[in-house]
Amino acid sequence: MLPPLILFGAFDRHNLGDLLLGRIAAAMAARLAPGRPLAWAGLAGRDLRAVGGAQVETLETIAGRCMQQAPGLAPPDLLQVGGEILGCSAWEAAVMLAEPGQVVALIAAHDSDLAGRDAWARGRLGIARTLPYLSPRHLFPPGARVAHAGTGGVAFEHLPAAARAEALDALRTAAALHVRDRRTQVALAAAGIDAALAPDPAALVERLFGDEIARHTAQGEPAAIRARFPQGWIATQLSAEFGDDASLDTLAADLDRLHQDTGFGLVLFCAGRAPWHDDPAVLHRLRTRLKHHAECIVADSEHLFALCALIAGAHLCLASSLHVRIVAEAFARPAISLVQASAQGEKLRAYLDTWHGDAPLVHELGTGPSIRLTRSALVRSAVKCASHNRELASLAETALQRCFAALHRS
Repeated sequence: MLPPLILFGAFDRHNLGDLLLGRIAAAMAARLAPGRPLAWAGLAGRDLRAVGGAQVETLETIAGRCMQQAPGLAPPDLLQVGGEILGCSAWEAAVMLAEPGQVVALIAAHDSDLAGRDAWARGRLGIARTLPYLSPRHLFPPGARVAHAGTGGVAFEHLPAAARAEALDALRTAAALHVRDRRTQVALAAAGIDAALAPDPAALVERLFGDEIARHTAQGEPAAIRARFPQGWIATQLSAEFGDDASLDTLAADLDRLHQDTGFGLVLFCAGRAPWHDDPAVLHRLRTRLKHHAECIVADSEHLFALCALIAGAHLCLASSLHVRIVAEAFARPAISLVQASAQGEKLRAYLDTWHGDAPLVHELGTGPSIRLTRSALVRSAVKCASHNRELASLAETALQRCFAALHRS
């Protein structure tokens, strides 16, 4: 019997990108590592199958089980699946894994204690490491191998010294290391780590799940949206950090103009329901500001592939989420990224600067001209997008093939 392959990532919370990365890794494992049993690891034990995710155990639980295996058995291997793991602190992870009703109290109790809150968070999560979604190899039996696909770390050079040292110790022993943006690659190179550059694995979503997403398009809320807006719609997602009145006023004016210019309906949706992601209340506040609010709905969908169907069917996608944009472009849908001066904005810019050259289509609210696009401009953008994403998907697939080759056991 082949030893297990552990998929490790933030599959333990509701967020389109993290859930999608796990499903992509599992689909590629079925092709490239047939017969190997899979284990899904996160920081919390969660069952997210109802929303398109997986049954997830804690990494420590799986590691403890592996350390107790019978002598002579081959050790497990681990695929670290994407995400901004070189910048996610224990405090951030603990808050994002908290129950929504606990978040305000947690922040009030710990947010002012900058020195102690990460130590508190590590205790809450039951881990010793500073970077919770970065797995050290010593958790597993000798001979275990770790590969990285789609790792991000735009803030790596600004990490505290102890966190940087922890990251470098883990990355030096990687059997394969792929980062998703040039800024992370350069920062690691300056620290003596040679990392390959490859697009985020989510670029493979249409190639791997196009048929399944098409089935979701024909049912439930995606089908209702298609019936409600037969002329087409603009899909809009924004994180809770855009919830201030000024940002919502500006975005409402942009959406009203886009509706007038194109005639498309407006669909607002959440890509992640975990704390510190998206907030439906923000979307409802945005809708009330629209002059054309009768031509706008706030979507309720939470299932991974229903969200992908909503994005894939849109004529334009506006999003603060990196993975919403990647999904849109995978289905040849024009997309514009909404950014602010924040960690999320830096992650977006780093990725788009790497893979979209001098035309990344980024819109910073309130700092430039309003968004104005015609139907013909959207058609031209879609044609160009289709060709570009085929290239990105092929590069992402090659990187995953290298990861699975590095973890191959016969």
